[in-house]
Amino acid sequence: MAKTKIKDTPKVEVLTLNYQLSELPSSQHRAGLAGAISTIRWLERQPEFREKVANGVICRVSQLEAKGAAIEINQAGLEALFDEIYAASIEEQARPQLLKNSRTKAVIAPLREEEREETDAKGKVKQKKVYIYPVVVPGGSFLADAQYDKSSDGKNGHWIKLWRDMVWSILRGVPATRKPFEARADGNYTEDAAKVWKDLIQPETFTVDLPSTYFLGAQAFNAETVPFKDRARFQFLLHFWLFAAQIYIPAVINNEGKRDLVGYALAIPDVSDLEGFCDELPFVLSDRSPEISGYRPRDAVVDLAIESALDLLRRLRDHLTITTGEQATAYTVLGVDVIHAEKQGNNVRVLGTTRLDPDPPMVNEYSRIRNGYWSPLFRKQRLLNLVNHQPWYRGFDKLLCSLPYEQSIENDYFRRDVREAFQHEEKTMDEPTMSDEKVNDAKINELVFQFVRNYVGRKLESKYQLKWSEVKDKPDKKKEYEDKKEKIAKDAFLAVRSRTEQMDFINYFVSTLCSVPQHLKSEDYVSLTQELYKNHDRIRTLTLLALSANS
Repeated sequence: MAKTKIKDTPKVEVLTLNYQLSELPSSQHRAGLAGAISTIRWLERQPEFREKVANGVICRVSQLEAKGAAIEINQAGLEALFDEIYAASIEEQARPQLLKNSRTKAVIAPLREEEREETDAKGKVKQKKVYIYPVVVPGGSFLADAQYDKSSDGKNGHWIKLWRDMVWSILRGVPATRKPFEARADGNYTEDAAKVWKDLIQPETFTVDLPSTYFLGAQAFNAETVPFKDRARFQFLLHFWLFAAQIYIPAVINNEGKRDLVGYALAIPDVSDLEGFCDELPFVLSDRSPEISGYRPRDAVVDLAIESALDLLRRLRDHLTITTGEQATAYTVLGVDVIHAEKQGNNVRVLGTTRLDPDPPMVNEYSRIRNGYWSPLFRKQRLLNLVNHQPWYRGFDKLLCSLPYEQSIENDYFRRDVREAFQHEEKTMDEPTMSDEKVNDAKINELVFQFVRNYVGRKLESKYQLKWSEVKDKPDKKKEYEDKKEKIAKDAFLAVRSRTEQMDFINYFVSTLCSVPQHLKSEDYVSLTQELYKNHDRIRTLTLLALSANS
């Protein structure tokens, strides 16, 4: 009986992996190439790694250009590289309750028990028992470096903690996928590197399975039972994309007006200039603020998942502007893919995916919105309108009619932001680049604001004999003025909010807001009247906003 011939594994001492951005199948792969290069570059500056190189380890970037790179590596170098990116330590963590085995429900014995002091909301100090358990903490390689995480002591910081929490919750949310970290925390481990090396030395077309551990959103099989596969040399890069992606936390406003943090938004750069991006990434990381909001980095909290893309594009643009000395119009990325994921129970759910391409005017406007507005509620709607290329006021009617008025017309931040928005619209009318259509739109916005402001002021004067010029230097009268002003604006706000039908709103607008003298030019009256009948929804939205601004 003839024996089946088994093909021998080729013997390769040193492997050169050549990559071109154009051949890589996804943004995760292209970000992975940038992450691998950034990791190797950082390693080359570390004394421990230099010692390994002196002892025969090969792991270096032999070529780096805008459109591609070459990585030269041997098996010992691959092991050293994996030891770096999957490094982990065992640390102690206090738990308020005893842990149980998820399968057998048996109690897991802690290392020890401790009594700790805790201060409750009333300031009373209490003794509380906690249970100390060992936990595996991913290292994070260069992301833990104090040069890139300004809150870090070289090991722990706010930004590296965010990254570690994301890895443990999303990418390695299933405990069985944490073996590379856990094994290295316990001691030497090279099984994964040996397997990847064996795959890499096969012919370039050799394929392997593509699990979601490496490619976020992948499944074993699609709906047509076709398996997810990837070339081994491409899948190798997927070990590194999380070192180039930026992690954000989307916040949702609940019914009480408070922000709830929901999952993680991963902004994955679709790299178009590899060398340029790898040069910029360290500056993007180091420019992040060490300030925190709650227990998360303040700069990481966003109002929308897609805001992650805008923020990354803004940071890339800002650094280019600094280095070139002028407003940058080119980017080192084709776009940014955003994946919003959350761990729900034992499952990781992808809540949404989107992509945003570089748009300099949009990025400029985003910078103004992020830095200029204080109310998360107002800012979120402005961002939605920005990315959807809608007028700034679009959608506020639905928002103002569905939320408690305490979150809008009675909220100081919201009222302040609406005033800022109207004032900005007024300023843009004088810009020479504004089209006639946009100037006319801005003019309508200004007319409605003036109309409402004049109504509130005239009502105060006629009903309560209060004028700002007479009370601004009298604290007691000033307080009365502000209270009455808020009442007039709020009454009108609630009246407009309840009138959803076209003629109901128009009749109220004419009979109430026009019941006081309005000193407008005849052509302005005509423009406003035409817009009132042609686009009453717009005037109603602007009226609600203007009443908020003038309350």
